[in-house]
Amino acid sequence: MTRTFLAVCSPLLLILAACGGGSSSNRTPVATVAPSPAASTGCASAQAHAAGATNETIQSGGQERRYILRVPPAYDGKTASPLVVGLHGYAQPNDLFAQYADFGAVADAAGFVLAMPAATGDPVAWNDRKLVNLPDDEAFLNDVLAKLEGSLCIDQARVYVAGFSLGGGMAVRAACDAPGTYAAVGLVSAVYAGCQPDASLIAFHGMSDIVVPFEGGENPPERGGGTFPPVRRAVSEWARKLGCDGLPLISRPVDTVELSTFRRCAPGTDALLYSISGGGHSWPGSKMTLPENIVGPTSRAIDATKTMWEFFAAHLLRR
Repeated sequence: MTRTFLAVCSPLLLILAACGGGSSSNRTPVATVAPSPAASTGCASAQAHAAGATNETIQSGGQERRYILRVPPAYDGKTASPLVVGLHGYAQPNDLFAQYADFGAVADAAGFVLAMPAATGDPVAWNDRKLVNLPDDEAFLNDVLAKLEGSLCIDQARVYVAGFSLGGGMAVRAACDAPGTYAAVGLVSAVYAGCQPDASLIAFHGMSDIVVPFEGGENPPERGGGTFPPVRRAVSEWARKLGCDGLPLISRPVDTVELSTFRRCAPGTDALLYSISGGGHSWPGSKMTLPENIVGPTSRAIDATKTMWEFFAAHLLRR
């Protein structure tokens, strides 16, 4: 089957760049992790780094590319830290995504380094299909990883990638084309097809998503064309390729959230799908206010950021 990475490319999501949100300072961390022996080369020189968020640049593919780097207060340059790479959605600048998903508060408290690369274009969009006339975003992400692992003390067994919408498609591309790099992948409002994964997966999808329909269907030409597979089928396919049973155990952590847990996966791997009843094309738990007529409702029955990090923290890269 031809590999196709499927995520939204809707101009309607330009609204994300114009919406504000409330404070999320009351979020608490959910897990911390002990260091593993898989330290990056950046640990050898024990380089310290100031805590906080900075705007960084890197040369990739003959052009200057940007990313936000957030280093936690606990970083000392000697203890290998986990790394989460967060990928924004279509037409959603990475600084807006930083507020939208709010990984920063969890990163600071749990002690992981956070990198949020920026796509190119107007509006910004990831080249998850590797079109030759667009920048090679897969190479860009690899360049960012190489730079961070060479300059910071990163735990190479605990590198994770998360993405929203089109950023989810890019996260899948990065994980599937670079096996042995990411221990786990987190997706929100994104699906995929035709991938041979080796990383664990946690996915969140609104059952009332009006942009990437939960039950699948045709993607209008103005949104990039193609066909979206049903979300349950896509996650089940990923799970089967990890050796899991194709049929999951269904539970309800809360009334409006259905959790599909795939069992008997290969040692060290897992696949979970959180299906959000009434949820739209949005990040569950986000405190940003987005117009429901554009993206549908935002569920606050579950915090995708905290839940995703709990999942990440429980998984090491398989060797």
